[in-house]
Amino acid sequence: MIAWLREELKVRKWDRKAQLIRASFSEDIHRAHVARDWDKRNDLSFNADFEASQYEDEAAEIRSNRLVRRARRLSLPIPSRQGNSAHWCQSQTLGTWALTDVGFAELRRAVRLEEKERRDVWLTLGGMLVSILSLVVAIIALLKP
Repeated sequence: MIAWLREELKVRKWDRKAQLIRASFSEDIHRAHVARDWDKRNDLSFNADFEASQYEDEAAEIRSNRLVRRARRLSLPIPSRQGNSAHWCQSQTLGTWALTDVGFAELRRAVRLEEKERRDVWLTLGGMLVSILSLVVAIIALLKP
């Protein structure tokens, strides 16, 4: 629980930093757009994307690793990391690997389905146990004079 909270705070920190970087560049980009200085606008946009992507890539890696750990605990197959995979992409700035939107959605769907199936088994057993205990209590109540 503590590790999850630490990771979540780190992800939010990286997301916040990326937003602040994009916000700091947005006014200059807007001024260049109004002045119709397309080269400066494109340079500023590229710089904003590059600097923000460093933090966004860190956050994506943490989210991906967290989901992969959940899938491994459930013994689910993990998509392989390949250069041309639709499930993984490698960061251009840091070289780290993160799940793509498609890969993240598919793996999260598989994790949720497996967790639901395991939970349903326990709910069924719990319902049966309550029924049996109710029957035992009813029989004991009938046998008392």
